[in-house]
Amino acid sequence: MVDKYVYRRLVRRHWYGKFRFRRRFVVLFIILLAVPAAIVAVDLLRGDAPKTETSAVRNFTVSDDINTFQTDFFSFQDSGKWVLNKQESTSTKFVYHKFRGVQPQHQLTIYVNEEPIPLYLVTSRVLPVRIVNDNELDITNVYGPCGSTYKSGELHKVKVVTIEGADMLCDPDTPQYSVVLSEVNGNWQLDLKRHNGTPAKYVITYRDQTLNPGPDSILRIADSFKSL
Repeated sequence: MVDKYVYRRLVRRHWYGKFRFRRRFVVLFIILLAVPAAIVAVDLLRGDAPKTETSAVRNFTVSDDINTFQTDFFSFQDSGKWVLNKQESTSTKFVYHKFRGVQPQHQLTIYVNEEPIPLYLVTSRVLPVRIVNDNELDITNVYGPCGSTYKSGELHKVKVVTIEGADMLCDPDTPQYSVVLSEVNGNWQLDLKRHNGTPAKYVITYRDQTLNPGPDSILRIADSFKSL
């Protein structure tokens, strides 16, 4: 088709109109692409972009680490720190204290080949145990107070009583939380063997002088006790 010429008017050829239409279409397409790209860029700058979900980090704090205490004759484990009282201890008697500040709150006494006098042997509770492999203990639980074994009207004097098959020397009226280890079908003299095969007798007593006494510490000690 021939473009007609009119005096003093711009001649617009047919192909030029098609070119302008195509150019507008390309510009519009570019704008349509640029708008979402600009939105994503703004979101990234604002920190609004979707984040990948990750597992929560958990911190576990373990308090009261378990420590091992050892002599030439035995070893045991418990939380906190037991301090050997050298003034009260001898070559056959080992007296440990666990402190809170400067105040002793727990006492553990281990006799090796020595029978303590009744004053130091009487307790209010018993922990029946069984001897395993001649040098370890299989524990049960702490039972008592032993005063509950006395009959109604019976004189409350110190005497040997049997609880869960284990003998103990009972002080029925003491308010103190005190425990003796005693063998089931036996008594407080625990016949163990040392590492060289030598037999040895162990007597173990425990006293908790805290405001809220309990069996946790003596159970850990008894469960981990070994003759050496």
